[in-house]
Amino acid sequence: MKKLTKEEKHKQCVKEIRATLIVVGICFLWHVLTAFLLNSVDWTLFHMPAWFVVSVLGTVVIAIIGVFWLLRFVFVDFSYEEDAEDEQ
Repeated sequence: MKKLTKEEKHKQCVKEIRATLIVVGICFLWHVLTAFLLNSVDWTLFHMPAWFVVSVLGTVVIAIIGVFWLLRFVFVDFSYEEDAEDEQ
């Protein structure tokens, strides 16, 4: 567990929030854009329309990759609780 000052904790929280929102935005854009762009395509996968399969399964794959990226490069393990020694 990493020791951070109160200011560093705040900066880290903001960094984690921004990175998470970026991953959510990418997932949202993939889901919506592929659904609309492939809506007119007549082919199917697994007896479902292509737009549905690409949109939904692609979003799941992107979300999983995004979570691994967040855990590996963005999130830091620290205690948000204030220690008694930090107050003195």
